[in-house]
Amino acid sequence: MLGRRTAIGVAGLVGVALNVIAVVALQPFTSPYSPADIPGWLESCAQYPIRTAVSSFAFTFGLLALAAFAAGFAASLRTAPAILSGVFIGLGALLDAVGTPAPLVALNTDPAIGQAFLRYTLLLDATFNGCLGVGLIAAFFAQKDKLRWLALASGVLSVPVAFQWASADAARLLMIAGPAWLGWIAATSFGMLRTES
Repeated sequence: MLGRRTAIGVAGLVGVALNVIAVVALQPFTSPYSPADIPGWLESCAQYPIRTAVSSFAFTFGLLALAAFAAGFAASLRTAPAILSGVFIGLGALLDAVGTPAPLVALNTDPAIGQAFLRYTLLLDATFNGCLGVGLIAAFFAQKDKLRWLALASGVLSVPVAFQWASADAARLLMIAGPAWLGWIAATSFGMLRTES
């Protein structure tokens, strides 16, 4: 039977792995999760339907795993900053998971409606990144080890990505912010696994 910290660590690592799979699936796409070229993004979805499906499902289940990790992180530390961190990261992940199946829906609709679905998922992804940034900054005050500095850095980088729904420059910040916050969750998850054993 899994211990509590092991379960939290596994949830975090599953969330990281699925998010990486989703991003890899999007590699040949034109401007995914960016307002730079919504029609091009929709055309890419139609050109690569299997990749669209892989990305949508991997993002959705990965975000649900990250929400579980966030809840566990808050429950394991039980301090005000940890709870704040868990609430913001978890809420952002759940909101984003509502939108990540939208590219699949966009495949089977009129192009104008399909673009609206993509803008919808883009807005929810931007909301996630803003909430994530706030949660990571709160995690800086919750953690006592060196990982707190990675939490702070990735949080500061993630907050501006909240404007990715309107700014291609904000969306491009994901190239730095994404690996940073995925690294923090992976490292924190491994820490949970080590302390359980």
